[in-house]
Amino acid sequence: MAPFWLALLVLLVMALKTSPNNQLYQGADKLYHWIGFATLTFTAHLAFPRVKLGLLLICILIGATSIELLQALSPARTASLGDMTVNIVGVLTGLGATQLIRKPLRSAPPDRRRSHKRKRRSHNRRREDLDEGSR
Repeated sequence: MAPFWLALLVLLVMALKTSPNNQLYQGADKLYHWIGFATLTFTAHLAFPRVKLGLLLICILIGATSIELLQALSPARTASLGDMTVNIVGVLTGLGATQLIRKPLRSAPPDRRRSHKRKRRSHNRRREDLDEGSR
């Protein structure tokens, strides 16, 4: 859960500080938006695995829109449709990453409980054999 809160904190601080962020190159802010929202979405799914992905998507997109609107109210910052578009792409990337980690879990070996039951049955048989031998 800590990675989610850390990602959220970093994203909010970077998005809402009064001065624009330093850029490695022209347009690097789009990369920052993409990485930030992909990371936030991925870690949100890890932190709250029982929340449906659709609800997760809506909540994060509402947050992304709110950040852009708050930037529009700041004299030193501006809202950008381009930034919002990249935010959406980042959210979708994060959702895609959550699906990549869910697939291996679904394709895990068939029901491990069966092999556990088999072990229990063989253990019980051995115990019965020992009980019969001691009589």
